Amino acid sequence: MIVKNGEYSVRVVEHMLGGEGKFIIEDILKPDEMHGKGRLFARGTLMPGDSVGYHVHEKDMEICYFLSGQGIVEDETGCRTIVSVGDTNIVDIGHGHQIINTGTEPLVYMAVILYA
Repeated sequence: MIVKNGEYSVRVVEHMLGGEGKFIIEDILKPDEMHGKGRLFARGTLMPGDSVGYHVHEKDMEICYFLSGQGIVEDETGCRTIVSVGDTNIVDIGHGHQIINTGTEPLVYMAVILYA
């Protein structure tokens, strides 16, 4: 099966997990297409100043691979790390993070959430 760019379902979530602005989610796979292995495989976009609020991954892990833009990832310790193209944020089970677009262009990343 091939799904062409632009054919993915798109969701816009206001104040994602308590964050600022909007989070644009292009679902590459829907949860039922992940065969019980995870709940998200998507391209996420945050416009300048927008964010995904802090959250903890209690029963799953998330991998975020940054495709464009610049931002900050803050972990559960309060450590803030600048991220840009080619960086990966790995959030293991029981850990948390938030993602903030601090740049002047969209912050775009691939996100995969896998079950433990």
